[in-house]
Amino acid sequence: MKIPRINNITEEKFIEEYIVGNKPVIVTDGMENWDMSKFTPEYFKEAFGDEKVQVYDDLFNLQNVQSLKQYIDTNFYRKEEDGLSDQYMRWYTKLKEVDYYWSDQVFDALKGAWSHPYFIPNTSLVIPSNNNAEERVVNEFRYPYKGLFISGKGSRTRLHKDPFTSNAVLCQFYGEKKIYLFDPKKESSVMKNGEFVDVKNPDHDKFPDYANITHDYEDTLSPGEIVFFPSGWFHDVTSESDSVSITWNFVHQTQLNTVCKHIAQNPDDSQLEIAKFFLKDEIKENANARDIILFLKKKFKGAKRQKTEV
Repeated sequence: MKIPRINNITEEKFIEEYIVGNKPVIVTDGMENWDMSKFTPEYFKEAFGDEKVQVYDDLFNLQNVQSLKQYIDTNFYRKEEDGLSDQYMRWYTKLKEVDYYWSDQVFDALKGAWSHPYFIPNTSLVIPSNNNAEERVVNEFRYPYKGLFISGKGSRTRLHKDPFTSNAVLCQFYGEKKIYLFDPKKESSVMKNGEFVDVKNPDHDKFPDYANITHDYEDTLSPGEIVFFPSGWFHDVTSESDSVSITWNFVHQTQLNTVCKHIAQNPDDSQLEIAKFFLKDEIKENANARDIILFLKKKFKGAKRQKTEV
């Protein structure tokens, strides 16, 4: 089944139907008036070619750090005899307190070329937190896992779900991506002991129940389209062609109960370091999982919210 495509939706309806409703969707008019010419491989090579970038395999394991120009020259415009790319460039803005090859300066240079999608909330956020209810427009502020995805044809992000019950947004600028989506209710069939099934080459000994299910959605994301991956949904994404995308994650206040439940059940989750980074102006540096939960519940006490089941 194809992912539903919509346009001209209000922020309020998007929150109700897709964030609270926890349903995937593709919005077809969310990138109108963006300067797509600033998100091509040619432009990136010319403007940022000497910058160091992070290159990963299909399971988020860092392979190396190289120049952006080197990655594009090696992985884009491949001839058939060269085979498909198997390395994926994920170039994140700062998401924890370490010196690294972050992409913040590049996003600063590009912030006038795109804008916060009109239907996605930029207030009433749990992560990143809104200090004094200020708007958190994504082209100007850091968000968890905000990054540029630059990927040669064939490169892939294998099946996974996003950390600490966050939602993910993927904006497609150049090329196409093939997407498979599985409902959170199928977790026991696609995930065992922290490992995810490879949907293209499943190990039926490790995942015996996988033979009894199928994906809920299969679709291709085209330039100008934005896909919303709700909390808990498993997704597998392959670059059908050379591709340029932007992504980020967030947790809305309607999902407060869900994220607090996750933190309580997974106090040693390594990704909570990233959650703490985006709350650092409001909680202590050495805050533990219980401290985070207490802070979030106090901050949003009395706020109108609905529980999102995942």
